[in-house]
Amino acid sequence: MSKFAIISDIHANLEALEAVLKDIDEQADIEKIYCLGDVVGYGPNPAEVIDLIESRCEWTLLGNHDFALLHSPAGFNQIAAGAIRCQRSELGPTDEECEAGIFVSIDKQRRWEFLENLSRKMEVDGALFVHASPREPITEYVLPQDTMVNQDKLRDIFSHVELRCYVGHTHLPGVFTENLQFFLPQDIGMGYTFLADQKAILNVSSVGQPRNRNPRACYATVTPEKVKWHRVEYDIEKTIEKVKAKECLDDRCGLRLREGR
Repeated sequence: MSKFAIISDIHANLEALEAVLKDIDEQADIEKIYCLGDVVGYGPNPAEVIDLIESRCEWTLLGNHDFALLHSPAGFNQIAAGAIRCQRSELGPTDEECEAGIFVSIDKQRRWEFLENLSRKMEVDGALFVHASPREPITEYVLPQDTMVNQDKLRDIFSHVELRCYVGHTHLPGVFTENLQFFLPQDIGMGYTFLADQKAILNVSSVGQPRNRNPRACYATVTPEKVKWHRVEYDIEKTIEKVKAKECLDDRCGLRLREGR
């Protein structure tokens, strides 16, 4: 298995994605990039982010925000649902296009079909890749507190893992082990060495909206021996100004980026 990078939860944040891709490109030994979904949602540049993800990633999975844009943001909070409605007005078919059964713009049709064709999970060299959870690939949260208060849930989730599973969704980086422990990257030297006989669920965090009080974009690289988390600076203020300039987005979609939450 060659070295590859995993990105997730870009959330239409073009500046963060460009910075991460630049960081990946500077590591000459990374052969492929996998994306765990949530390409859209929250941010100001869904079309540009889709284009970059489509051109740079080996494959991309379906996240809950991607699913919501295609269908409905049911169950989303007001800010998240508003962002999905905003982006659907930009990316989705108009009433006239729906009636005609054809998009006016070829690029718009390509982006919509890209989202429609996203897979729910992938397996590569015995490892499972999902957006959220091996038990429910799109929406289930696997949280650090599950190691203490939801141990039966976590045991059942691990029963769906053959050896290793990579996830995003919570925007919280770290590794869950099958003995019900959770390790933050900063507590293990920003890397986790695989144990041949121990299952692990590894959260690669978020490119576009980290939520562990660290505003830098986050992604992971994987070799046969270990996973390593990377934090990347990007122009947060530029993204915030773009959000503010887009009337259909809540300013908080941008302002929260300063605090990494």
